[in-house]
Amino acid sequence: MKRKLLFKIAFFIIALLLVWGLVWSWFITKTVRKNKSNDNLKNQHAIVKNIIVTETQNEKKYWEFYAKSGEYNSNNNSIQLNDVIGNFYDKQEVVVVSFKSKKGTYDEKSKKVVLNGDNLFVGKNGSQLYADELIWQGADADILANGNVQYIQDDRIVTKANKAVFNSKLTNFKVIGNTKTELYSTDEVKKKYTQL
Repeated sequence: MKRKLLFKIAFFIIALLLVWGLVWSWFITKTVRKNKSNDNLKNQHAIVKNIIVTETQNEKKYWEFYAKSGEYNSNNNSIQLNDVIGNFYDKQEVVVVSFKSKKGTYDEKSKKVVLNGDNLFVGKNGSQLYADELIWQGADADILANGNVQYIQDDRIVTKANKAVFNSKLTNFKVIGNTKTELYSTDEVKKKYTQL
């Protein structure tokens, strides 16, 4: 009888220790489980289609773009973009510049847009801007053009440079690095431009 009682007491103590160990381990790993679930939320990737991003200023549209597809990465809050087209607007919300690009990146936090490869910007005045990379950030920022920059104005003035800075209407610009400007008269045979 005493043996049975000792066995029951020992079993009860072992069961109590096991339950205590399980409860204790649950509390100890609570922080680890929470951090792991937060890491899973932080490291999200999503394939998105038909992306539209618009920046407004004083309740008026400043620029917007559409991308056929993209991939969102929550680690750096950015979207890799494919087949991008878009517009810049003036204060009356009239299109002043349209653009297209094969690829790009949009950073949600900084509102920075980087377009790479086969970039073309066309201004309302007919000016054209080609570059390997175009960057802008925010409503009042200039457009930075890098690599094989070509700016064509009135089909008569062709400026080529390594880098350039443009205002958002493509009306004012500054070229940087090796530059070459060619001026053609209207009756001259015009050179063919490399077009996208």
